[in-house]
Amino acid sequence: MTTLTGDPEVRLGAFDEWMGAWSPSTPRDPGELTAWQLDRAWRQAETFGQGNPFYRDRLRPPPQRDAEAYRALGVTTKQDVVEDCADHPPYGSRTVVDTADIRMVVHTSGTSGQGMAVYALDSADLEAIVRTEAVGFLWAGIREGTGVLLTLPIGMTAAGLWYSSALRAIGANVFSVGPYPTERKVELLRQFQPEVVVGTPTYLQRLAVACEDAGLPPETSSVKTLIVAGQAFSLPWALAIETRWGATLYEQYGCTERAIAWTCPGGVVKGDSLGALHFPAESGYYEVIDPDSSEPVGHGEIGELVITPFGADASPLIRYATGDRVRWMAPGACPCGRPLAGIAAGEVERYDDMMKIRGVNVWPASFDRAVFAVETVSDYRGRVWVDDDGNERVEIRAEGEGDHDALAEAVSASVHRVAGLRVEVKIEPAGTLAREVPEGFVKIKRFQVETLR
Repeated sequence: MTTLTGDPEVRLGAFDEWMGAWSPSTPRDPGELTAWQLDRAWRQAETFGQGNPFYRDRLRPPPQRDAEAYRALGVTTKQDVVEDCADHPPYGSRTVVDTADIRMVVHTSGTSGQGMAVYALDSADLEAIVRTEAVGFLWAGIREGTGVLLTLPIGMTAAGLWYSSALRAIGANVFSVGPYPTERKVELLRQFQPEVVVGTPTYLQRLAVACEDAGLPPETSSVKTLIVAGQAFSLPWALAIETRWGATLYEQYGCTERAIAWTCPGGVVKGDSLGALHFPAESGYYEVIDPDSSEPVGHGEIGELVITPFGADASPLIRYATGDRVRWMAPGACPCGRPLAGIAAGEVERYDDMMKIRGVNVWPASFDRAVFAVETVSDYRGRVWVDDDGNERVEIRAEGEGDHDALAEAVSASVHRVAGLRVEVKIEPAGTLAREVPEGFVKIKRFQVETLR
C-alpha cells in the first residue's frame, strides 16, 4: 500500500498498486471481483430505473441478477445521450444533481457527426474519476514531485481536465503546455526537464522531430516515460518510439463516458508483444460483446466495449455502448499476472472506422501492422480516392531510413500480404509527416477515405 496526499482538493489515500484499487475491501480474487462489480452494476440499475427520469421508462430490472439478465437490459448509445441533452438542455434528463453541486462539466468533441454529449460531475463523481485516472499514472511511476509535460489542451473535453486533475492529486509537477506551439513546448521541455511526456502517438513523433530540429535529441533529454492515448499503434512502432526517446512507453484508453483502462507497471511492451490495458477494479462493470448477437466474447476475441461506470451518480450511464472495437483480455492474461480484465494494448479502433476499399472491408489496424512491419519505417499516412477516370486508388506516404525505392517496394509488398490490396507508395523525407501533425490532443487518423464520386 502507498499513501498519497497530493492536492488537497481530492484526497487519494491508500493505493493498492497490485489491484489498482483504493479500498482494502475490494475483492482480489478474479471471480469474486467480477461478481462484486456485477452486483454493484445491478444496484445502480435498480436505483436509476426507479428514480432517474431518463432511465425510469427504459429499465425494467427482472428478478434474477446474473450477467445474462444484465445484458438483457439493453444498451445506452451516444445518440441516446445526445438527444437527451438536446431535449433537456444543457445536461439532459439523466442529470438530476442540483447545479450548485456541479463541480465539473465535460462534453464529447462532436467530431463524429452525432452532436455533443454533455456530462456533469459532482464532487463524488470527480473524486471517482481522479482516482481512476491516478491508477495509470501511479502504475507509470509518477509520484509527488514528478515532472510531467502535458501536451493535451485544457478545455471542456474530458482528457485534459481529467489528466490534469489526477496528476495534481498525486502531487506531480504538471507543465500544461497544450496551448503552446510545438517549438515552445521544446523550449519548456529543455527548461523544466520533465521526466514524463503525455500526448497522442503521432504528436510524440512531431515533438521528437521538433526536439531534433532544436538540437535536443529526444533520447538525450530528461524524458524517461511516455504516455499515449487516442490512437492505435503496433509493436514495431512502440519499440521504435521507445528507442527514439530512450523512454518507456505506457498507454491509456479512455472515453468521456468513463470507460478507462491503463498499462500496468513496466510499460506497454511485454517481451515480444504488447500487453493489456487493465480496467481499474473500482471503476465500473465492463463487458465486451459481439455487436450482432450481444453475447460476450471470449479471451482474445474482438467485440464492442460496453461500460457501466461506478461513481457516476450525477450523470449516470447503464450499459453504455462505446462503439469501440477492442480485443478482450481475461483476468490474469497479461504477463504481469494481475487479476484484472482488460483489452489488448495498441488495438482500439472505432467500428465506424472500417473502410471498404475495392469491395473489401479493411480495418485501419491492418495498415498499421503492414506498414510498421517494414523495418526503419517510422510513420505513414494513407488515403483512398477516386481519380478523374473513376478508378479507386490507394496511396501510402511513408517515412523511413534507407533506399527509398527498396522501402516503397517493401511497404507495398507488406500491405498486399496483410490486407490483400495493391497500393501506391511514396517515401517522404524524415520528419515530413510529423511536421504535418496539428497542435494539441488531436486523434489523427493515419488513413483517410475521401468522398467517392
